[in-house]
Amino acid sequence: MENLNPTYRYLKGYVLDPGFSLQLDTLSINEVIYKIPWENTLPGPLGEYIEVIDFDPPSNCFYPPIDLNATDVLANRGLSPSEGNPKFHQQIIYAVSMKVISHFERALGRKIVWRTYFPEDEYGKSYPNNKFIKALRIYPHAIRDANAYYDPKKQSLLFGYFNSSNSYMGSNFPGGVVFTCLSPDIVAHEITHALLDGIHYRFVVNTNPDVPAFHEGFSD
Repeated sequence: MENLNPTYRYLKGYVLDPGFSLQLDTLSINEVIYKIPWENTLPGPLGEYIEVIDFDPPSNCFYPPIDLNATDVLANRGLSPSEGNPKFHQQIIYAVSMKVISHFERALGRKIVWRTYFPEDEYGKSYPNNKFIKALRIYPHAIRDANAYYDPKKQSLLFGYFNSSNSYMGSNFPGGVVFTCLSPDIVAHEITHALLDGIHYRFVVNTNPDVPAFHEGFSD
């Protein structure tokens, strides 16, 4: 039977941080349409590689998941960039992550796999088992902090959000909320940590100062 699926999915997003859309000199270049390999997805989005789960522990709530296959989303190449729309947050974090994954697969010449789950015993020593991690979990609003990080034990990416300074600093709106999941650089950095961990899980073991430095440098 003929495969009628498209070859690519197109989704709108930012090139830089959202704040650059507030400046006249960068307004016209700060939005882009990401071209990523097509895959069948469920609301979340949930696909072959990643699962976006939008639970916000600081606010004790779930945000409704975006359906990338909804007619209005497909027809408009995704939702328009918006700092205040959680569904757009889910969209851009998926688009940037899948873009990085596709680059990795093209460079490696093979499918990528996530790190196998390693449970720890009572002494803190980890042992490999056969628990295959199908999809990396990504939380766009996991913490209320100016931080984002990859957690190898949870096999998850956790992104934070925080209030910017009341005085004007950089491209952020004074006193506004800054979402780390809206920065393509931050998303690409954190997903690369997870990809590198899948290639060699011992690179997260700090046996000497050069090991964590390599992880950070490579992800940058």
